[in-house]
Amino acid sequence: MRVDKDSIDYQVNLVALQEMEEAVPMTLRERRCLRKWVHKGNEVESNPWNYMNSDGMPLNYLQAFRIRFGYSNGPWDYWKGSDTELLWDEQHHCFLSKDEFLTDMTNRDTAA
Repeated sequence: MRVDKDSIDYQVNLVALQEMEEAVPMTLRERRCLRKWVHKGNEVESNPWNYMNSDGMPLNYLQAFRIRFGYSNGPWDYWKGSDTELLWDEQHHCFLSKDEFLTDMTNRDTAA
């Protein structure tokens, strides 16, 4: 399917891409992959892996990319502090709070 580069949706996605590039630190590879994703007609706020946060909302492309390729947090998260850190649950493909994660791990251990 060919992308209509003159459509309002496509133009809005390009603006969102530009805003993310200006506001979010990212590697060259992340930037290149994000641009490809958006230029194919996709939104920044979606991802091809259908990864979701703990509320069931889709992660944006960059968040999902970082999880998919091995790093769910980094220097871009320094302001959050360790108390608010969310942990990736590979089984459910979503972020969980530390309490939820530990409870889930305990339940898995007792079920095994």
